[in-house]
Amino acid sequence: MRRSIAIATALVALALPLCATQVSHAAGAVEMQVEHIVVQSIEEYNQAMEAGDPQPWIRYFTDNVHRTSPLSNQQGRQAFADYYSWEFKNFRAKYTTKKIIVSGRSAAVIYDWEGTHKATGTPMKIDTVAIYELGPSGRFESVSFYFDTAKVAALFAGGPK
Repeated sequence: MRRSIAIATALVALALPLCATQVSHAAGAVEMQVEHIVVQSIEEYNQAMEAGDPQPWIRYFTDNVHRTSPLSNQQGRQAFADYYSWEFKNFRAKYTTKKIIVSGRSAAVIYDWEGTHKATGTPMKIDTVAIYELGPSGRFESVSFYFDTAKVAALFAGGPK
């Protein structure tokens, strides 16, 4: 009996690191997928902005998406689409990613949003952090932007709130 307990204990001791490694790999796989989708969506934003059509960017978000920023908030696909239609109409811009940090289904992206206000020709560069939350559907349920509004608030006046 003692020998059986010792053997069982040894097997459990050998199996625990293997199980922990498998769980770690599974979590890592999810994070790699989230990072891939974030990178892909940012590239899509840049291409969509270049084409002047926000639809390819919008498809990365769920129907009940929630977008927040210091200057406006939108809830739902229609309000989200209306905001980006306005943004694409009023700005020519692109994201330049500096760093992506992923934890589970959440990603923090540090980037520059560089653009030009079409009506005035005013160039701008906004240092931004965005927090993306990926839903089980593989699309983003929310995105929250954080940036200093001091230099750009006037250029966003009249946009969707």
